Amino acid sequence: MADDSQRLAEQAPPDADVADVAAAVVHVVEMRHGTRPLRVHIDPADDGAAVVNAVADRIHAEFLTRIGLQDLLRPHATHAPVVSRP
Repeated sequence: MADDSQRLAEQAPPDADVADVAAAVVHVVEMRHGTRPLRVHIDPADDGAAVVNAVADRIHAEFLTRIGLQDLLRPHATHAPVVSRP
């Protein structure tokens, strides 16, 4: 198991920075409602996850559309009451 962890760690480029994840979170949080992506990729090793997830997202969207649930693919305004705190 330690060998697996070592091989995985070796895939990360030397300039990979965990702060990139925090920056991506901040960027998404600052985006307007309705413009936020469903998924964000931070992949300094470029392991292909972005391509795999793009295909999965497309198939998921096609399936939801086929069964009439395409409205789940886009955010909708919430009408929840605003709760003020003292």
